[in-house]
Formats: sequence, C-alpha cells, structure tokens
Amino acid sequence: MGKLIRYFTPVFLALLFLDIYVKINLPIIPYRYYSKVLVLVTLIIFTGYCVYKKNKLSNKYVFFGLIVFFIGDILIIDHLNKTKFIISILLFVVGKLIYIFKFTHKEDFSNKRLLPFLVVCFLSVAFLYNLIFTNLKEYFMPVTLYFFISLVMTLFAYLRKDVASNKSYYTVLSGVLLFVISEATMVVKTFYGDILFQDFIVMFGYGFGQYLIILGLMIDKSNNSDLISKI
Repeated sequence: MGKLIRYFTPVFLALLFLDIYVKINLPIIPYRYYSKVLVLVTLIIFTGYCVYKKNKLSNKYVFFGLIVFFIGDILIIDHLNKTKFIISILLFVVGKLIYIFKFTHKEDFSNKRLLPFLVVCFLSVAFLYNLIFTNLKEYFMPVTLYFFISLVMTLFAYLRKDVASNKSYYTVLSGVLLFVISEATMVVKTFYGDILFQDFIVMFGYGFGQYLIILGLMIDKSNNSDLISKI
C-alpha cells in the first residue's frame, strides 16, 4: 500500500489546502461546494479502491460511513441555516457510530489505561462547556449528543492498541484526535467567539483527520493482512 499512499497523499493534501484557501479567501457560495466536493470525492475514491481490493464487510461499513460524512459536509457549508446545521450534526453522529463499530473489538482492556483517558476527557469537556454553555440554548442537546459520540469514538480508537498493528493504531488515533480538535474549534467559533487560525484548524483537522482514520483502518494488518501485497 506504500506506493499508493505516496502518490495519493500529496494529491489529497493539495486539494485540502485548495479547499482551505477557498474557504478563507473566496465567497463560500458557490466556490466551497466545488472545492469541498473535490476533496471528499477524492477520499471516497481512495477508500472505495482499498475496500474493493480487500472486499471485507467491515471495511465496506467504513466506506458507507464516509458517504454519510460526505452528505453532512455538504449541508454544513451553509451552517447558518439552522435546519441544515442540525441535520448535518445528526449525519456526523451516524458516521461516527459506523466508525465506532469498526473500532470495537472483544479483547479486554487495561483499567490503568482507561482512567487517565477519562480524566483528560472530563477536564477537556468541562473547559469547553464553561466557554459555550450560556450560548448553546436550543442547540444544547444536539451539540451534547455530538460531543458524547465524539468521546466514545475517541475511546474506542484509544482502546484498539492491543488488537491493531502499531502503525494502524497510531494513525487512526492521530486522525481521531485531529477530528476532535477540529470539532472543538468549530464549536468554540460558533458558540463563543473567534480564535486564532480557526478556519485553518477546523478544515485541516477535519480533512486530514478523516484521511488518517481511513488510512489507518485500511493498513491494519490484523484485519487486512493481504491488502498491502495487492496494491
């Protein structure tokens, strides 16, 4: 898979930076619809090719999850529209649930590793809600559900360590952390106020985070031992 990654990664990053440039410097409508679709379709093609080569059911779920994220991404471009914003959040929740399903396993995990994770999550969420709580209003339930699912996804990605190859584990976990940083920045921007480099953090964290998650799952030798030799 190394050869494919070497060719695809710079292409994906170039398209992602193009989308970031469009977001920051050009009118959102209609240009973002073009640049965003280009990034997402490219990632979908990459994922679909990897799934086709392996032909494994659980990887097909990842592909369907990416399609759900794709629809949510298109809707959230017009995030000032309340209906589109809420629908996009619900679609992201569904996409994350599909990723969680892929992350789950039957192996036991260490409570010693779980405790520091829960402490960090509690402190992070407490800090975030201290900033945004008074401005959430009718968005309290969808935003809370969204972050709860994000924490569950992060937890299951964190607990993959003993069942996934090291490369897959750290790639997926890095992607999930970028994903969460992007989401936290977006929520602070929406419900609290502007922060430095917010648009870049949101877009790069989400886009490259998605790529790392997909890449990490596709190179997991514990489930995809023959994929590398086929690509």
